[in-house]
Amino acid sequence: MRDATAVVGAALVVLAAVGAVPAAAGAGAAAAPSGAGVASGSSLADTHCTYPMTVTDATGTEVRIDEDPDRLAALAPSAAQILWSIGAEDETVAMPQDYYLGYLNDTEGKTDVVNDDGSIKVESVIGAEPDLVLAPNVVPDETVETLRSSGLTVYKFEGAASLEDVYEKVELYGQLTGNYEAAGQVSARMQGEVQAVRDAVSGQENPRVFFHLGGGWTAGEDTFVGQIVAAAGGDNIAAGEINTSNGYGTLSNEIITERDPEWIVQNGQFGSVPNTPTFNGTTAVQEGNVVRVNRNFMTQNGPKNVEALKTIAQALHPEAYGEIDFSAVETPQPATCATPTPTATATDSGGDATETAGMDGDGTVTATMMDADGTATPTAESEDGAASPAPETTASGDGAGFGAATALVALLAGALLARRR
Repeated sequence: MRDATAVVGAALVVLAAVGAVPAAAGAGAAAAPSGAGVASGSSLADTHCTYPMTVTDATGTEVRIDEDPDRLAALAPSAAQILWSIGAEDETVAMPQDYYLGYLNDTEGKTDVVNDDGSIKVESVIGAEPDLVLAPNVVPDETVETLRSSGLTVYKFEGAASLEDVYEKVELYGQLTGNYEAAGQVSARMQGEVQAVRDAVSGQENPRVFFHLGGGWTAGEDTFVGQIVAAAGGDNIAAGEINTSNGYGTLSNEIITERDPEWIVQNGQFGSVPNTPTFNGTTAVQEGNVVRVNRNFMTQNGPKNVEALKTIAQALHPEAYGEIDFSAVETPQPATCATPTPTATATDSGGDATETAGMDGDGTVTATMMDADGTATPTAESEDGAASPAPETTASGDGAGFGAATALVALLAGALLARRR
């Protein structure tokens, strides 16, 4: 039972990463008209700040929002994370409860909308009577259409493939919910802190890094996870070696031995580096260079991604990282309705009461908040938590990028997790 749980847990971790991959062509292939999205560092046009507004979502649907929504439903952890970051927690009436969101405060009394297997409780969403439903990319198109057929206004988001995509997504959440000023400030703070890390490590020699999603799985360079590793100053040994459609897979023992990672980044507090002769022979294991990141902060697309980035950068480049003054980083002028051109200005980055990375007694850097039950987070988010990919995943039209094998793993995962409880 323990072995089976480990296997499924590893699969769920990989799923989490897959959710960060943009939806497959066809799920959101229709080009969004001007005003459907907000470019990183750009300002929101006047029409973006007034209601009614019409925006095109990832399904190619023109979504009309008649007035500033007072009741919001978040269908995945990343959506809730962003809403909390922009001060919309009081407007949120429905969200995943106890589902990889233990780091959020004041979630009591919200309608729970997600089952243990990541599927949406459609009737619960409808019963919460939200003015606007926010559906991250892992929510199947079929679920979105079911909610729309009940009369709800639903906006489905594209997947995020980079930190720049997350900046845009935060601003878009602000646009849709009427919290654009706060969202612009959060986005600007993210951009400033990420750039500060990139600048600090840019002159350093990048160590070779293996990012362990679980079960030996890793992420290629053209994935959201790979982008964070690169921004932190790591040389991803999986670069050019993952040929799957979603950018996630495993490396052969020969490649691992040949590329010899100097650091291993472990996704989550629980789990361990594969105990095999190949991994045991790496420089990373020999020298104890293993850094753990909070899987929720790493795989849920949102402002917390900056915390995961900091954790990795602090481990890989401690001296350069120590020179960063996050209270005085340069940030672009926050996106607002009245700011036509972004300009760089030194501002206090503030902080949104996030958990930060710390140093363990054994010298291992780790984020403070972890999943309470030790399970792998599904958001890639998972944007957030549906099912996990088989070694080669076929993208489907529902935008989550999972195939039939994924659904099978999801069912197995749900059963095992339920049994654990």
